[in-house]
Amino acid sequence: MNNNMSKRVSVRKNNLSKFFIFIVLTVIVGVITFGFCGYLNNLQILKDKDAKAQQQKQINILLAAKRKSPVFITLPGAKPIKALVDDYSKADSIWTIVSKTHPISIDYAPTDLKIPDVATRTDKSKDEQSVRSVVLTPLKNMFDAAASNGHNLMIGSGYRSAAMQKVYYDNLVSSVGEETANQAIAKPGQSEHQTGLAVDISTLSRNCYLDQCFATTADGLWLANNSYKFGFILRYPSGSEAVTGYQYEPWHFRYVGLDLATALHESNLTLDQAWPYLLKADATLRNNGAI
Repeated sequence: MNNNMSKRVSVRKNNLSKFFIFIVLTVIVGVITFGFCGYLNNLQILKDKDAKAQQQKQINILLAAKRKSPVFITLPGAKPIKALVDDYSKADSIWTIVSKTHPISIDYAPTDLKIPDVATRTDKSKDEQSVRSVVLTPLKNMFDAAASNGHNLMIGSGYRSAAMQKVYYDNLVSSVGEETANQAIAKPGQSEHQTGLAVDISTLSRNCYLDQCFATTADGLWLANNSYKFGFILRYPSGSEAVTGYQYEPWHFRYVGLDLATALHESNLTLDQAWPYLLKADATLRNNGAI
């Protein structure tokens, strides 16, 4: 009896051991299976992340290429030029337009005004003798080239603040009336002089100083025919009064850079007429993420 009981106890223990081992093995297999599944899942997640990273990298490369992709402007009758990567609507862009229909803030003032190394009217204020730094070298080169051809040029007026422009405008209005003055001089905020990119040019002799007869002088003719080679344009040409809004000013030159000045010369367009072409390029640059 005792032997049978002992055997039964032994069998129970043996069965319990087997059951325990089974449970342990089941748990171990479950853990291993769960861990392996987790490993495969993590591996897939890493692969997905890597694939997304590679995809984003390719997108970034394409976007960078798009941003750097040159945009070209072709004015009628002119060779294509590469668009300046800039916001042309800002007053400090060398391609900005300032006119009766495109005014700038009367509070705007360039931060890099300097007196150029050329002859200027010394009876003018330091500000009015000054231009933007980007104009210094091309202006000097143009004056030097003019001198080598026998033309001794002088700046009559460079930068003008809105306050100074108001003084000039009000004085002319009191002299000739508002209607006539509006054709001859810009109101504050509508003058290119406020950008520091425009200069009124005469000669040291002041022959036909700020007068339309300047166009018939050898100095005026040389400027009209050669200023574009240095990045300047005759801003208010004869016959374009309805387009520019101002009378013919053969002494008023505006810096736009060599490429655009050359294209305007070849196309015979004013900056106003070229503006839609510039806006189209500006829109493309924005779409490309370049500005």
